[in-house]
Amino acid sequence: MYQLIMFGVNYQTANLDIRERLSISGEKIPLALKRLSSLAKEILVLSTCNRTEVYCITNDINSVINALCDMQNVCPRTLAKCSYIHAELDCVKHLFQVVSGLDSMVLGETEIVAQIKQAMQFASNQAVLGTHLSGLMQMALSVAKDIRNTTEINNVAISMGNALVNLVESHSNNLSEESLLFIGAGQMMQKIAPHFSNVNLVRKSVINRSFENAYKLASKINATPLDLSDLANIIYDYSIIFACADSDGLILTKQLLSDFLHHKKNLLIIDLSVPLLSDIRLSEYPNIKIITVDDIAKIVDVGLEKRKLAAAEAHEIIENKLNDYQQWLKKRTMAPLIKAIRADAEAMRQEALSNAQKLLQNGEAADDVLRQFSVQLMNKMLHNPTVNLCSSQGVLQDDLFDLVGYLYGIDH
Repeated sequence: MYQLIMFGVNYQTANLDIRERLSISGEKIPLALKRLSSLAKEILVLSTCNRTEVYCITNDINSVINALCDMQNVCPRTLAKCSYIHAELDCVKHLFQVVSGLDSMVLGETEIVAQIKQAMQFASNQAVLGTHLSGLMQMALSVAKDIRNTTEINNVAISMGNALVNLVESHSNNLSEESLLFIGAGQMMQKIAPHFSNVNLVRKSVINRSFENAYKLASKINATPLDLSDLANIIYDYSIIFACADSDGLILTKQLLSDFLHHKKNLLIIDLSVPLLSDIRLSEYPNIKIITVDDIAKIVDVGLEKRKLAAAEAHEIIENKLNDYQQWLKKRTMAPLIKAIRADAEAMRQEALSNAQKLLQNGEAADDVLRQFSVQLMNKMLHNPTVNLCSSQGVLQDDLFDLVGYLYGIDH
C-alpha cells in the first residue's frame, strides 16, 4: 500500500561522519532523484548541513533506503542505528517542525525555508514532485510563516551570530590583532557575517566562487570581496576562517595550509559545512584548531528559556495545522470521484446537445427542441440516482435517503 513516509538522519541522531557520507550536494540531487524515482510515486530529497531526509509516496520504503545507501556507499545496518522513519501524520508533523526551525541546531533558523524550496524545485524539475508532496510542502511553508509571525522564534534565532562572536573571542587573546576570512556567501554566511561588522579586526574578507555574491555580502559588513581563485595566494594573511559553502571536495587541505604548518602560525577554522570543507586531520597539528557544527552544538546553548517558550507556542500551532492537513487529505481522496461525476455529466450533456443540434438541422422548431433537450438532459442525469435509490433496501435505503437530500440541498 502506498503511503506518505520519510526517513533521514540529522545532527541529533547521526555523527558528522555519517552525515557527510549521506549528504548529497545540490548538483547531485537530480541524479539521486532519477535513481530513486522508480521506487516511489513521488519523492523529494532535503540535504543540508544538519540533515539528509527523503520524503516520498511509496509502498516499499526499505528499497528506497537501500538504494540511497548504495548511491552514498553507506551500510544500511549502520544507517538503521542512527536514522528515523515517520509515516503519514507523524511524517507531516516532523516536516512542519523541520521547516519551522524547531528541529534545527539553532531554534528558529530560517535557512531551512530556502532549502525546502530548493528541494521542491529539484523534484519538480525531475517531474517527481506530484500533487501530494507539492501540496504538503506548500502547507509546511505556510505553517512556518505563521509560526515566525506569531511567536518569538526569530528573536531566538538571531542570537546564533552573537554566540559565534563570543566563541571567536574566547579563542583569541586580542581580536584586534586577528584577521577574518569568510569562505562562502550563502544564506548561512549572510546570517553570521553581519554580527562581525563592528568587531575590531585587522581585516575582514569574503571569498566566493561568485565575486558578485562575495561583493554583496562584503559590502554589508565593511569587508573586502575576493574571488575563490585567489584563495591560495591570500589565505596565509588570515588567522580565523569561517567556511560554509557547497563543494565537491575539500578546500582547506594540508597543501593549501602548508605555510601555516611550516611557520606554526595559529589558525582557527570554524567549518559549518557538511561535508566539511576542511581536512579534519589538520586538527592534529597543535597550531590549527577546527570547530565543526557538532562542536558548536555542544558549546553553544542560545537562550534556553526563550527556546522552550517559543517552541511550546510553535508546537501548539503545528497541532492545529495537522487538522488542516487531514481535512485537505480527505478532499484529495474525493477528487477522483468528483472528476468522474463531472465527466459523466459532461458526456450526458454532449449527447443531449448533439441530439438537439440534429433536430434543429432537420427543421424542428427551436422552442420544441429546447424543451426536448431539457427533458432529455434531466432524465439522463437523474436516471441512475433515482433507480439506485429506489432499488436500495433497509439501512442502506435510509442512509441514501438522508444523503441524497443533503447532496441536493432538499429538506425532506
